[in-house]
Formats: sequence, C-alpha cells, structure tokens
Amino acid sequence: MFKTGYIMLCLLLCAGGVGCKNEPFSVLAPSFQEQGSALVSTQIPAYSRGLIQRVHLTVTSVDTTRMRTIDRDLNFPIPGGNLSVGQVADIPSGKRRFAVTAFDTQDILRFRGVADSTILTNRAQLVEVALNRIGGAVDFQAIIDIANIDTTRIDSVQLIALPATSMLDILEIIPQPFHSQLSLLPLLSVGLGDRFTILGNGRFSRRVIVSQIPTGTRQFVAHLKDLSSSGTLAFSDTVTVDVDTLQVAKAVFDLKTVESAQDLFEIFNKTTLPRDSTVIVVNPQF
Repeated sequence: MFKTGYIMLCLLLCAGGVGCKNEPFSVLAPSFQEQGSALVSTQIPAYSRGLIQRVHLTVTSVDTTRMRTIDRDLNFPIPGGNLSVGQVADIPSGKRRFAVTAFDTQDILRFRGVADSTILTNRAQLVEVALNRIGGAVDFQAIIDIANIDTTRIDSVQLIALPATSMLDILEIIPQPFHSQLSLLPLLSVGLGDRFTILGNGRFSRRVIVSQIPTGTRQFVAHLKDLSSSGTLAFSDTVTVDVDTLQVAKAVFDLKTVESAQDLFEIFNKTTLPRDSTVIVVNPQF
C-alpha cells in the first residue's frame, strides 16, 4: 500500500513539473488600428512638365501619435495634363503631413510642397499639395555695351528708347530634355516700363535677383527683345553659374546683337513666359 501510494505521488509530482515550466504564453487578440485613406494630388507647373520625371510622396505624423512613415511615388505624367495623383490606403487616423517632392530628368530636386490633413477612420480624404520651387538665389545682371552693338542695325535713338520698348527674358537651358522643344525652362520676364541702370562709358544694365533656383551647375540664357522692332532686333548671351544655398550667385550677361533671322524668330515667338508664382523675385534693381 505504501509502495503504491509512493508511486502515485511521484507521478503527480512529475506531471506537475511538466505543467509548470517557466515559459511565456501568447494572448491571442484581434489587432485593430483606426485607419483611413487619402487621394493626394499636386499640379506640376505647366512650363516644366517635360522637365519633371518623378514625383514622390511622404506621409508622416503631425500630432503626438506614432506611425510608420509612408513613402511612395505618385502617378506622373498623366496623359493630357500636368496633374500628379496617388491613392494612399491604411493611413492611421489623426493629423498627418503630406510632403511632395518633384525631381527632374537628372534626379535633381526641383519642387517641394507640404499639406496637413486629418485622416478619419474608414474615410477617404482629398489632399491637394501646392508645389514651390526650391534652391539658392542668383543675381542676374544683363549689360548692353554700345561697343558690342552693331551700329548699322541700331542707332542711338533706338538704343535710348530700349528701356521703354524692350522685354528681358531669362531662361535655364536644360541639357537633357525629354523633347527638343523643352530645352528651355522659363525663369522670369521683366516687362515694359522697367528702366536700365546707366553704368557709364556707353553701358546700360538691367538687374534682378531670383531665389529658389535648384542648386548645382546651371546654364542660363538671356534675351532682350525690342518689341518696337517688329521682331527684327534682339540681344542675347549665355552664362554658366554654380548655384548653392550659402550665398547669392552672380550671373552677368554681356548682351550682343542677334544676327540670325532664325534665332530672332525663336526669341520673339517661342519664349513667351507663362505666369509663374513659384519664382520669387527678391529685390529687382533697374
């Protein structure tokens, strides 16, 4: 009897030892997080549509809640327009920041925009992000030197009248455009009524500082066209400038008379600049 009881006791102790191992156990519960979605859209400036190659979106948290950063490229280009859009699902509910960046054909950052929006559970939110040009500043100065002017084509009366009858266009030259007609990116246009600064010794100049130009080595062309000449008188020059965000770069155009009839046609007919609110003129000086 004693022997049988002893065996039963050993069996119970062994069973208890197996069942009481110090191992963690899992609690099974449904994972649940309040989420919504967003349809994000942005307008690429029409004049740079052929320059932009990739549009990227980043979604982060603005409030105190934590979330995993969402990164993805938006659909672009969309045939027939300059709209870039993308649908983003599974965004945790709360106040979220939508940051859009646009890169050119050389993968250089050209535009950036940010918009905040509150994401609601099981709701689709429409988010529009406005883009702004980014980069450094360039001090553009266009100079006309009488010594470089063909006096057989322009007399002193026309030269004196240029401040009131001419328009200065400055454009960036794109080295590898998608299409040959997209090789010039308009930057600014100084309209009628602006005045030259008299530098002396038969030299005149127009000057303007423009910010938010992408950093790196840039090539710019200036066209000064006399609108009273019926498309027969223009001046031009091209410069290369290193742009950074630490200091204002200087770009000096030494304008000379355009001789080629074809070049005159191009200047007067294909460099009309669209209105562009993303270009910031810091302090024009004439």
